[in-house]
Amino acid sequence: MPTDTRFLPAAGSLDAEPGVHRLRPDRRVLELTLRLLGIPLLRGRLTVRSAEFSHDSLTAEIDGSSFRSRVPLLSAMVTRELGEVRFTGEEIAEQPSTEFAGRLDFGDSTRDLVLGGELREAGDGCVILWLRGTLPPPRRPLRTAGRIARLLARRPVHVEFAGEFVR
Repeated sequence: MPTDTRFLPAAGSLDAEPGVHRLRPDRRVLELTLRLLGIPLLRGRLTVRSAEFSHDSLTAEIDGSSFRSRVPLLSAMVTRELGEVRFTGEEIAEQPSTEFAGRLDFGDSTRDLVLGGELREAGDGCVILWLRGTLPPPRRPLRTAGRIARLLARRPVHVEFAGEFVR
């Protein structure tokens, strides 16, 4: 006997894209460090709003206004410059070490960034991605009027990211 009833899978059992891992919001950290002679001078953390990782690509949306540092005035200067930040990268090297070459978009500026690190499986459908790299100083000076901000912007920024991704 024909019927017009259709059985649908339970909510949450559908994967939008198989093989895509999404960042757990409670298991991530993005840290920026300015160093002088290898010694960290300034550190700050940003909040990663969302990120997706597949076998060969990584995409992350970063909230530039969430910059936290122990130097209050520095936090205000950085959040004014950054705004919304987006990183899109493609994998250029595979395990045991992982390397992503990508673009960092913020404001009206785009910069190249290479991140290298490790990818570890941590259970069923869960991977931990740890990456680090160095963002070179901009070719053009900042528009910011502050002398301190211009001085800091001439230094390379060390970027470190760790996050847990689940299916």
